[in-house]
Amino acid sequence: MTQEELLALAEKQRLGTATKEEQDVLHTFVDKLQQIDLKANPSDQNRLRILKGIEAKIKTESKTGLNYKRLLTYAAIFIGLLSIASLSTYVFGTQLITEQTGKGEKRTLALADGSSIILNANSKVIYSEDFTQNRRIELQGEAYFEVHRDTLHPFTITTGLVQTQVLGTTFNINSYEADEVTVSVNSGKVAVHHTKTDEKVYLTKNQQVLFNALDASVQAEVNSEDQMAWTKNIIALNNTTLIKTAGILENWYDVKIEFEDTSIEGLRITGKFKEEPLETVLQSIALINNLKIDTLTQKHFVIRKKH
Repeated sequence: MTQEELLALAEKQRLGTATKEEQDVLHTFVDKLQQIDLKANPSDQNRLRILKGIEAKIKTESKTGLNYKRLLTYAAIFIGLLSIASLSTYVFGTQLITEQTGKGEKRTLALADGSSIILNANSKVIYSEDFTQNRRIELQGEAYFEVHRDTLHPFTITTGLVQTQVLGTTFNINSYEADEVTVSVNSGKVAVHHTKTDEKVYLTKNQQVLFNALDASVQAEVNSEDQMAWTKNIIALNNTTLIKTAGILENWYDVKIEFEDTSIEGLRITGKFKEEPLETVLQSIALINNLKIDTLTQKHFVIRKKH
């Protein structure tokens, strides 16, 4: 959220014209302010108190007189914790670290708290520079986590509407699909919370949960080694649709794969490929499903039915 957007939301809140979605955004802002105090949890009562305090101050100013620092000052008064500089840094992310991989790239990250992340291709994590005290991460794509145990500072990963919290464990999160988040546990215990439905699921070794577009959870027993096989340069497919397989291969090899006929996309494949050339994987897919691979360029392939 930009400074201008925050000011506009605050003014709408004051005038009573903010929509529910806009109110939720402003509430999230207040939540972040409260989260600066790691010992305090956001509450409806505190949220309302802070908002009313901000509104009361804003009402004394003309609309043209509002500015970013003044609004942050009002917030800081009611939080009673940080200076303007520290508050703006926390809320607007001037001290956030972003790590991102491209297609065909993987990266291992060592965090300040002793934890580590293996970031899969075409993925991104965002976290605070002060990670030992603020163990919160935002994830896009896929990553494997080895979390250092710290009972005073739970480790939380946010992926869209899904939050995963642990103390010390190893697990994998896959969120390549915009409307799907899959959490698979290799060791320890993990709590997965869907913030929209308020459903909470607890997982242990070889357990997995999938939240899909319907916000419904699907739990299953899995082989956790297969879920983290990609960290060992192994593509593990288990009754995987070809459309999902194509997405995996596109990220893995930095290529584009298309289907001549959408009916092919739902076909499935099971198998493991360890550091195999893309051509070998594609030919295996074609052989198993009686398909043909057309190579348009070294980076562009089309899968079609045999005629």
